[in-house]
Amino acid sequence: MNAANRPKHSAYSPSLANLRSLLAIRAIALLGQAGVLAYVLLVSRTTQSLWGMAASLVLLAVITVASLWWSTTAQDIGNRTFFAQLMVDVLGWSALMYYSGGADNPFISYYIVPLVVAAAVLPWRYTWLVAAASVAAYSLLLYFRVPFPLFSPHAAMGHQQGSVHSLGMWFNFLFSAGLITYFVVRMAAVLREQEAEEMRRREDRLRHDQILAVASLAAGTAHELGTPLGTMTLLAEELQQDASLGDQAREDIALMQQQLLQCRKILAELSNTAEVSAAGTRQRRQADRLAKSCVEHWAARRPRVSCQLQVLGQGPAPQVSYDQTLPQALENLLNNAADTGAERVEVTVDWNADTVSIGVRDNGPGAPADVLAGMSATAPPVSAAGPGANAAGRTHGGLGIGLLLARATAERHGGHVRLENPADGGCLATLTMPAEPAGG
Repeated sequence: MNAANRPKHSAYSPSLANLRSLLAIRAIALLGQAGVLAYVLLVSRTTQSLWGMAASLVLLAVITVASLWWSTTAQDIGNRTFFAQLMVDVLGWSALMYYSGGADNPFISYYIVPLVVAAAVLPWRYTWLVAAASVAAYSLLLYFRVPFPLFSPHAAMGHQQGSVHSLGMWFNFLFSAGLITYFVVRMAAVLREQEAEEMRRREDRLRHDQILAVASLAAGTAHELGTPLGTMTLLAEELQQDASLGDQAREDIALMQQQLLQCRKILAELSNTAEVSAAGTRQRRQADRLAKSCVEHWAARRPRVSCQLQVLGQGPAPQVSYDQTLPQALENLLNNAADTGAERVEVTVDWNADTVSIGVRDNGPGAPADVLAGMSATAPPVSAAGPGANAAGRTHGGLGIGLLLARATAERHGGHVRLENPADGGCLATLTMPAEPAGG
């Protein structure tokens, strides 16, 4: 097997680490029971009624070793696999207890261990199943067991006294199992929720740092472009004054002057947006008018692409509160849709009492699977591969930051961006924003 075909394992898997910890606990418990077996053999010097316990020990040890070997080759395990290992603990320990005195064996309290592990690691439904299995096993061992020589003095204290003692231990176990299953499961759920929230915050910080880096780069680039644009503008004006140029050359120079003027206008808008965003200034506008303004502004710069705007909402359109980065985010989605080679782009505006949705759909090849997967993950995609990348893919000359910026803008405004491939083809990018009352 060459290096390319070898299975790739993650450097660290929490589920596998938990499984190995469980196997280590089981191995320690088995060593304890092996010590008990060795002590009985040393004291009584007889193997009578010890074969069942010895066979149970060997079988459980073989399962433990096999599970440990399997854990070294597995990439990850699910909840069902971990639950199965806990049930092996319950069933294997039940066999050991049956052949070593049943409920009279002081090691009967080991049933608490798989229960605590399940409460800390598994969802509550699995924990309740482990608790039910442990209580059932303990209850059966009160009446069905093989007497064990080491614990016969305890049994010889009297049938009534021994029964009351065993029954008291059973009630104590039942009470402990109930408390552990209920409260530990709740505490573990709270800890997992806190960990997930902290992870979301950390990823938000990373994403915001990423956006800040892009914004800093854009601001520096805009400042540096001012000088060459000014130089090209002067050269174009000088060329326009050359009497030896033909009509076609003058038309080309005039077109170049228009494009240079557009570039300077874009840089001025970028500087103005940075100042407004830094001041925290926002404006309010009806959703349909905002979308119409963005589409008209964009269509003037992409005349070769047909763009249709359709308002689906009923009644007066609600307002949205936004800064200048939101129209840029919409234009990013429009640019990405047009960059797929689509001849037509459809924009829809819809709303309800709580949200406003602006959809941008193209009739291109659809978003690649890795781009869709990236949108469903926590971290947003920074780039998209392949020539068919569209509303989530290549923007700004192939830099692949269009969706990243649009998503960050939407989240900063309290909304989100969703990407999907409709069944009838193309790609649909939907920007959803909180709605404000139309008369607010």
